[in-house]
Amino acid sequence: MIQLVRVARGLTQTELAKRAGISQAVLSKVETGIVTLDDERLAVFAEHLDVPLARLTTCEPTGGVLSACAFHRKRNSLPVSDANRIRANLDLRRMQVEALLPLRDGEVTVPRTPPSDDDWDSPETIALDVRDAMGLGDGPIDDLVAAVESTGAVVIVADLGAARIDAIGSWPAGHRPVFMLNSRTPADRRRFTLAHEYGHAVMHELPRSDQEAEADRFASELLMPSNSIRSELTKLDLPKLVHLKPRWGASMAAIIRKARDVDAITDHDYKQLNIALSTAGYRTNEPVPLHEELPTLVDQAVHQHLQEGELIPQLADRALMTVNEFTNVYCKGSR
Repeated sequence: MIQLVRVARGLTQTELAKRAGISQAVLSKVETGIVTLDDERLAVFAEHLDVPLARLTTCEPTGGVLSACAFHRKRNSLPVSDANRIRANLDLRRMQVEALLPLRDGEVTVPRTPPSDDDWDSPETIALDVRDAMGLGDGPIDDLVAAVESTGAVVIVADLGAARIDAIGSWPAGHRPVFMLNSRTPADRRRFTLAHEYGHAVMHELPRSDQEAEADRFASELLMPSNSIRSELTKLDLPKLVHLKPRWGASMAAIIRKARDVDAITDHDYKQLNIALSTAGYRTNEPVPLHEELPTLVDQAVHQHLQEGELIPQLADRALMTVNEFTNVYCKGSR
């Protein structure tokens, strides 16, 4: 557990060993289980890692820091140290959430349907089945976060400490799906990213070579069902895209891609519209920002505990967090 917390805090073995007054070689043996520390020495590590002693005596999640069940959506190359730190934070947040919101039988209703190689169960077909299961109808989704949380999944919006990653999510067997979305990204990209990560949870219990493209196809169809939006995608120009963006809750760039995918525009139109986006400066800063969709599932659980008489220090103990960290994360609207 020391390794998991150390990586989540963004510390190297050398940095933590120096703070704790031991050699890096000894710390390496501690993290690999060769050397066992007594409570007195563990307390020193707990102080430098800013966690309760009890956190360091719990077992790591299956797979440890580099659990293979996590997916992440990134824009460019992401440094390995950042990827490891973000994944470790996902593991810690999962353990906190599961302490505050224990999983009940039948609570998670996320369907698992892998795409078939013959495209009979395509990502688009699976996305439409998911919409039906959620009772979303065939129009725009008003609040995607609420829809995802209604299936028992947990959504967390937090600063992931890097601009190159949009989200990370995982769904280990016997647990809830948990999705961490980067608060640094605009709301339209965040919606598509959540749909993308949800697609991974639904379709990719086992890795597939084209899983990123499949998750993108799932996300596009989940947010913008082809049969519903196709008639609105003819004669596209920038003013029309500005109108469609808040209606469907998708970026102008995503709508242009959708129009090409459903053959509502030609490849030439697709290229010209993307040039127009770039010329207008909309590639990095689209007009008409979407409203923020914020998760409520964990907040409601914390509120329920407080209503039942538990105090913040007790909840912090339950989540194996310091009172200060618990307050900053769960009592100030921070996710």
